[in-house]
Amino acid sequence: MHATKLANIGIKYLSDLQLNDLYQLQDELNTLWKNGQSKISNNLYDKIVDSINYEITQLQTDPYNYTITKTDNELKKLVDYLAQLYSQGQSPIENSIWDILNCELTMRNTINFNSSLTYPSHWITMSLSENPIQFMKLSQSSQEFQDISNLFSKSLQKSSIVIYSIIRIQNLRLWYIFQELQKIIPNNIQRLFHGTASSTHQKLIMYHGFYHSFCPGGLIGDGVYFAVNAHYSNNDPYVLRKTNHRRELFICQVLLGNSSQGGSGVKLPAQGCHSVFHFNNNQNDMFCIFNSYQAYPEYIVQYDYE
Repeated sequence: MHATKLANIGIKYLSDLQLNDLYQLQDELNTLWKNGQSKISNNLYDKIVDSINYEITQLQTDPYNYTITKTDNELKKLVDYLAQLYSQGQSPIENSIWDILNCELTMRNTINFNSSLTYPSHWITMSLSENPIQFMKLSQSSQEFQDISNLFSKSLQKSSIVIYSIIRIQNLRLWYIFQELQKIIPNNIQRLFHGTASSTHQKLIMYHGFYHSFCPGGLIGDGVYFAVNAHYSNNDPYVLRKTNHRRELFICQVLLGNSSQGGSGVKLPAQGCHSVFHFNNNQNDMFCIFNSYQAYPEYIVQYDYE
């Protein structure tokens, strides 16, 4: 019982408790108090409430960073406990945060941590257990910045362009799944563009991929869309406007495999295919995939133009 340990150890006991433990401790103390068996001071009880409020604030402020610090066991216990509260109509968090927690748990369950994992040589050193996600701002003097900047600028098809920043997304978990799919899908990978007008959705993609990016009722299918050229994504409602004069788009590696012609209402590509395309003016201008993990969000480019 948490309450008994708290009574014996005192305030130091709080340092090891997760949010679900704190809630359970509060429930135990409330029951004891109602039965006239309270074993702790009001001051110590206030510190428990303060700890709960602190943890909830941290979770609501940045649910991605909050969950990434949790072990698998800690995360599962938290999700299980919140699911219990959720079923009773007592969830202390918004549905959007609840979705993030479940996405994180699904992501971890998808990955076999015992498998060997390789990643691009130009990435900084990483590990699945210690720092599975890093966001690296490229130096404007680097060859990588110049290469990506040139690719983007040519694709944007504007006469005067400024690239303010390029962020390299190093997400080992998404990269691992992307690599695993390459073992079963023909290795036809293209760099394509994807935009979202929502900063919340942008962050979801950076951490969990295109899990919630499906477009029902789309032109070529009910899947996740990618443009061949940045100029297509550089339009509302696709592009993220950070300010009135700064926009952001993703550059992605997309595992297209074999591709077939898409169409409205398509749920899956033709047999033997793994994506669909849109043919316009004698060329493909967009692709759609139906397994969100076939795309890896490689860079975020922040830019403007005249």
